Amino acid sequence: MTTSAMDHSHLIFSALFPVPSLSHTTPTPSATADLGFAQPGEPFEGSFVNNPAGQHRTARRNIAWSTATGFLALPKTTSDSDGGFRVHRPLKTQEVEEALRYLLVGEGKSGDAEGVKQEGLLEWYRDEVRLHFAGAVRPVVTELWEKPVSLQHAWDVLEETQRILQQDQDQCLRPFVEHIAPILTQSSFSSSMTFNANDDSQNGPEALYEQMQRDIHALFAYSIPERRFSQTLGYVLYDAGCNLFRLYIRQGKTSETGASEDTRAIRVRMTNLLQNLARVGLGGDTAQKACAHAMDKLMASFIESHFLKVDWYSKQSIVSQLQTWVENGFAPLVHLAMECLQCDLTDQETSELQQWQDMALGRLGRARVDNLFDFVINWAKSLGGILDIKEYLKLPDAKQYLVTHFSKQISRRLLHPGATTTYILNVYISVIRVFHELEPKGVLLERVARPIRRYLRERSDTARIIISSLLTDINDAQDTKFGPGSELSREIAREMQKPMTNLNQDADEDLNWNDMNWQPLPSDASLDYKKSKMDDVIWFLLTLWDRDDFITEMKTIFGEHLLKCQDPEYEKEIRLLELIKIRLGDDKLQACEVMLRDILDSKRINAAIRTNLTTVPPSTPNNPPPHTPPNFGPKTPQLRQTRSSTKHRTPAPTSVPGAAKPEITLSAQILSSNFWPTLRDDIFKIPTPISELQASYARQFEAIRGMRKLDWIPALGDTSVVLELEDRTVEVNATTFQASIIYAFQAQPGEEWAGSKGKGKSKSKAQGITRNVEQLEEMLQMDEGLVRQGLAFWVGKSVLRESHQDTFAVIENLSTLSSSNADDAAAAQEMAEAQAQAAASTVKSQTDLLKEKKGLYSQFIVGMLTNQGNMPIMKIGMMLKIAVPGGFPYGGEELKGLLGWMIEEGRLADLGGGVYGVRKA
Repeated sequence: MTTSAMDHSHLIFSALFPVPSLSHTTPTPSATADLGFAQPGEPFEGSFVNNPAGQHRTARRNIAWSTATGFLALPKTTSDSDGGFRVHRPLKTQEVEEALRYLLVGEGKSGDAEGVKQEGLLEWYRDEVRLHFAGAVRPVVTELWEKPVSLQHAWDVLEETQRILQQDQDQCLRPFVEHIAPILTQSSFSSSMTFNANDDSQNGPEALYEQMQRDIHALFAYSIPERRFSQTLGYVLYDAGCNLFRLYIRQGKTSETGASEDTRAIRVRMTNLLQNLARVGLGGDTAQKACAHAMDKLMASFIESHFLKVDWYSKQSIVSQLQTWVENGFAPLVHLAMECLQCDLTDQETSELQQWQDMALGRLGRARVDNLFDFVINWAKSLGGILDIKEYLKLPDAKQYLVTHFSKQISRRLLHPGATTTYILNVYISVIRVFHELEPKGVLLERVARPIRRYLRERSDTARIIISSLLTDINDAQDTKFGPGSELSREIAREMQKPMTNLNQDADEDLNWNDMNWQPLPSDASLDYKKSKMDDVIWFLLTLWDRDDFITEMKTIFGEHLLKCQDPEYEKEIRLLELIKIRLGDDKLQACEVMLRDILDSKRINAAIRTNLTTVPPSTPNNPPPHTPPNFGPKTPQLRQTRSSTKHRTPAPTSVPGAAKPEITLSAQILSSNFWPTLRDDIFKIPTPISELQASYARQFEAIRGMRKLDWIPALGDTSVVLELEDRTVEVNATTFQASIIYAFQAQPGEEWAGSKGKGKSKSKAQGITRNVEQLEEMLQMDEGLVRQGLAFWVGKSVLRESHQDTFAVIENLSTLSSSNADDAAAAQEMAEAQAQAAASTVKSQTDLLKEKKGLYSQFIVGMLTNQGNMPIMKIGMMLKIAVPGGFPYGGEELKGLLGWMIEEGRLADLGGGVYGVRKA
């Protein structure tokens, strides 16, 4: 490696990592030039005889160098008690002026001495600045920043650092400006020479000044911890912004609003600090990034403080207010800060303003989306927050953020076993309304509603709640019907009260040329997206299932409702069918229309028969026990009666002689058996007066309807019963089997004592008639379960009491009822209500139908396994759906229970792994 290459590498390394002790020369005192000495045998002139000009130039340069460096020297240690320093520079004499001129623009500015490159004065001064900073300034700055800066002293540390660095910069640049630059400037104007790019003295005074300033700023920047400086400056700017915008939330405390003078003082202080930091080279990328972080945090804090509150009263969006603040408050502050940091803002103000407004809207929108579930719950009071989200959706990626985060809220707060089906339906309706406001096209609703719809389809009571709520009149319903544990939805009932809309809309919206609100298909719509012409709440509820599945469920629930409905006009039922036909088509509702027509026809038939029906007097205590009338039994007519709504008065077990005999009237609902779902058909004996009245009604019906006969179903009837007891009269609404049970407590032949009042009788009247469960089963030919349900009902009404186990007696006088009997009555009433609610359905459930057809299904299963061998449970279910007439409308759990029952009977064997086979003998 040559000497020149080593010098060049050394200069590059020292420029980045200066080692002044190896490269810097200190000023030397003035002295006589060294002229050398003569060797033995040589004349006195010695070497000067060969090179007198070179020796004189070296001596002159050394003298000038000593004079100039002594004049320009800087202190190497701190001299002031306050951490600063003072430079006491001597007066500039003629000798100093000549030395500077000689070294800067004269012959001594640079040169080689015996092949070694000599250091220039400007190079020396740069090294002098480095030594001065390392010894006099850096220790002071390091002491300020060596420990974490507390928030209370952030302003002071930055201002003190800026003061020290500014003072040092002034001291270092003053010699160049006052003594070096004038000489270079004068020389550049008086000479026409061309500057050499490799020679610092030939680069011009302005370029040299900038180079000197950059070197000083680099020293300053590397002397301060970048991360700590950025955090401190960021906090100071954030603190200034909080004061300017009245955000006093530091350290968890809220201060009082400052005066306008304080605001101006804060603005001036912040401006001065940023400008002074830029002057000392600390306004570069680090300061700009700190300013960006501070402004970003300031925007977030201001939005959180002023704009997260929803306008619950006027229900207006606050986006316009936020944009006004960004334009008139935030943007000017950012521009002021960036101007102080000497950033170039030309041709960017308009685009940056829009970016800041989008940034603010994005923060507000994301905060609103995080609370969207609460907005849905509080619809429509939360309309203001919803409108804010609507503006937010105009930003890129906003829709994806909304779908992702709202789906998580739905999964966490709604779709879990703790939420009732009614509550989920109410929330789903609010979701429909909210997202219809957010995006009328329905693409977002389609995305967020998928998990809700899937979850609702999995719940067995969803269809019943929807249809029952649609058939409930919200004006007549009591508040208890829509309570927390109710199976009726107030929101669905309200939707039913709204007028029908979209009836005249074209089937194909793209061909509706008169639609001035037409919009193209959304670009983010899924492949299976299809905008329906019906987009109201009822349409979304009816399309939870496939059309055929819903119609099947609708048939069952609608039929059960018709059998219990007391509305003489059936307005809600007719309106519901019309709504469903509009939305799903009328080709699938034939069965429902026939059922409704049967109910309406029954009203006319009842009115016609009632005018000719002979009134039958009630039975007396001497009447024979209940028995089945001759014409009572299973028949197969085209019409059948399902509900005997008999309004009669049943006398007490011991009626008062001479009392007026109340009349008994009967109304029937005549149903077409082929169109109705499978109904309950419990068989038992009904009271003789009712059976006689049914026979008379049947004769009148045959005369009116061309000899068509009725098949009575007593289990579905209800009646109004009045019991005249010794100390009270009890009037209740009961089912037919409950009325039959209490009628069985009438005095029968051989029990004449129960109706007498003689004092000499062996039995007292207060004791009443006693019946046990076994007697009632035999008398009424009724199942034990129904008997016990009916007895529990009358015990709860304090009409019967259990005198012994499974033995019940009439309570003629409540004074004979003990406290234990009263407790038993309360418990029995609670149990009876629970049992009545469980057995209230007039339509047979799937479980009941499975029990009835259990034998049929088991025969098919045994036959399949015998012929085809062992099968897994899934294949068994598939084969049953194909082979059984009418199909197998049950799932895997029901089939598994049926197979378990067959295993208990010893007909099948579980082979493991879900495979079943015929048990071998």
